[in-house]
Amino acid sequence: MREETKFKENIDRNRMAFLFKIGITGAFIILAGDFLMGWGVRDLSLSGIEGQISQYLTVSDGRMFWSSFLGMIGVPLACVGHIGIYKLLKPYSRKYAGLYMIGMLGFLAFGGAGVHVSSVESAFFYKYMTAADPNNALAAAIKFASYFLLPLYIILLICWIILVYAHIIAVAKGFSPYPRWCWVFSMPVGTLLFSLFGILGNHAIVNAIMVGAFSFGNIWTLTGHLLMLYKVKEKP
Repeated sequence: MREETKFKENIDRNRMAFLFKIGITGAFIILAGDFLMGWGVRDLSLSGIEGQISQYLTVSDGRMFWSSFLGMIGVPLACVGHIGIYKLLKPYSRKYAGLYMIGMLGFLAFGGAGVHVSSVESAFFYKYMTAADPNNALAAAIKFASYFLLPLYIILLICWIILVYAHIIAVAKGFSPYPRWCWVFSMPVGTLLFSLFGILGNHAIVNAIMVGAFSFGNIWTLTGHLLMLYKVKEKP
């Protein structure tokens, strides 16, 4: 049975569009930071983890700084767009809106200054450890990431699962003003679509897109909700 709507309110499309536009701007700022870190080619002579992260050895300190800085300011702005999604879900289901808010707050708390900055820190650490002690650089970098980055990734992943679950279920089951098929404008779908670029090989643009795949997923989600605003129902 459809969950009973607790209250009704008109949807201010202009206000929602404004929130989405801020969020999309923030997502593009994060993407710019991702491209600064990801733009490069991997050393194909190396195998395993070393080969996968070898492209970061050629990233300048300046690019690392700006990547970190852009991610730190971009995440809060992107979350503004997700507030728009929350506001559209709330009149239809306080349950799913509440779950969405929990996931979004987790992203706000741990995404920018947490995971994004710490990821760049780990690459910075590995780069200078390789210069100082190449034989032990990988082991030291893995230990560094395990102690300081992995806990943040785990927390962020849990928040992401909560957010994505609430979003997809709410839209697919009709607990939103959007048509049910609009669940396709979700982060997993967008991220997967752009991750397919990885099959094109070891090229700077491809590697940059792969690093920014999650940001592309965010842009996909917010842009889809913005473009489909004309389809939303005026009242629940």
